[in-house]
Amino acid sequence: MTWMAWRLQRSIYLFFVAVSLLLIAYAIFNGLHIEALRHQWLGQPCHGGNGFAAQYQTRCQTQFNQLSRAVGSAVYVHWFAALPTAVLGLLLGANTVAGEMDRNTARTAWTQSITRGRWFTTKVAVGLGSLVLLAIPLCVTASWFLRVSQWAPRLSGDGFGFTGWMPLTTGVFAFAVTVTVGTVLRRPGWTIAVGMAVMVLIPWGMQTYVRTHLAPIRSLDIQWSAMTKGDKTVGQPSGQAPANAWVVFSGYVPVNYGNTPPTKGQETPWLNATFHCPADFAFPARYTACLNKLGLHQVEMYVADSEYWALQLREGGLYLAGASLLLGAGLPLVRRSRA
Repeated sequence: MTWMAWRLQRSIYLFFVAVSLLLIAYAIFNGLHIEALRHQWLGQPCHGGNGFAAQYQTRCQTQFNQLSRAVGSAVYVHWFAALPTAVLGLLLGANTVAGEMDRNTARTAWTQSITRGRWFTTKVAVGLGSLVLLAIPLCVTASWFLRVSQWAPRLSGDGFGFTGWMPLTTGVFAFAVTVTVGTVLRRPGWTIAVGMAVMVLIPWGMQTYVRTHLAPIRSLDIQWSAMTKGDKTVGQPSGQAPANAWVVFSGYVPVNYGNTPPTKGQETPWLNATFHCPADFAFPARYTACLNKLGLHQVEMYVADSEYWALQLREGGLYLAGASLLLGAGLPLVRRSRA
């Protein structure tokens, strides 16, 4: 039974093995290249731009441009690291049930002393096992690449969903979606189309509405001070979120409001009220006094970088729990199928 599951989907497996190997090789090559360029830029004589002799102006500018271009290319690794697992999950799941029903190979298996429950369990196990084996190297490589390239903070929207174990969990969820949908639609094309729609909406909803509730949010008051350089005075903020933190909200809230990010409807009147305050940061005390009269203060709410793995485990756990529920629902649907 396992051998048959492999034979029916081996072209998908082999294609994604080849794609994964190419992406891993590309990420490793680019990561080592960026690391070498950054080492040159931070070393002598450029010192990362923190002071160098005029004679090295051209050389250091060239090094900086090379590093910037190399880091900019990280966007390709960022997207391609997660796409293979999600797409593989969709394709494997659609072929697990809908593909076999469409080809009538499921009926053949069920009439040869193989129970529907055993047939479904075996095919799901083979699909999930293959997906995990392909996803783990991609997850490890993408996490390493983000750290080396420093393209984005790992808690940012550009980094979080493509590192850690998120590509694996979203791939498993995509697999479960198309397996269950396939038991109802029985056509792989329509099953994949529905699965793609779900895999656009669910991660978007997770990032927009759920993620901020999965980790503790901290807040800091933003204080302004005047800084004069020559004949020009500008405002200098202090008390901002630490480096690599995920800034959930930056703006104005009432004093003693708490650490819950406000909605757009709540934030708008508070922001509009600050327009009546003098925006001359040469005299920050006036601005602060105006905010105090309004009962407002300027804050940044953030999730600390130290919460990265806790957030990964919780959000990934939600995807795996959803996948378990979907696959659990798929088994009775297969048993009741008329195919």
